Amino acid sequence: MSLLPPSIPRVNGVSRRRLLGYVGVGLVASLMSPLSLNVFAASTSTMPLNLERFMLVSRALTGKRQLNPHIGQRIYQVLILRLPQLDQQLALLQPLPAGEPKNWSQAQQEIARQVLQAWYVGVVGEGANAAVISYENALMFEAVSDVLVIRSYCPNQPGYWAAKPDVAI
Repeated sequence: MSLLPPSIPRVNGVSRRRLLGYVGVGLVASLMSPLSLNVFAASTSTMPLNLERFMLVSRALTGKRQLNPHIGQRIYQVLILRLPQLDQQLALLQPLPAGEPKNWSQAQQEIARQVLQAWYVGVVGEGANAAVISYENALMFEAVSDVLVIRSYCPNQPGYWAAKPDVAI
């Protein structure tokens, strides 16, 4: 005679927790709006070659071998919206013209300035039309990264630097 209780038959199937999980995922999926994949396919069909040209020109202008590809893609996307002729203008800088940049044509200088501004300042455009691409990863901070910490907050009231300092004599 066995002292162990008889084994309880296990019902095969889905547990209550797993069923609730499936229902939750289905509910969330049904609430999400369907995305049109055709839009993504059409917009990225010519992107890789043009983006690669942009990155090559960016590396040549900045003198940096390693540039963040995600930031580069974002810069390219914003620039191409603002400058529909960007790809033709980038062709003017590939390879970089010989000589000093001051001897380049006005079009070459202008596109080089916009590309460099986007990488170093992290902003495309100026004033109310400016688009911030990156703050922390802007190349301007790389030059002083061994001395300065990138500020992510204002250490005082806004505009504190405009007030005359207290001078103790």
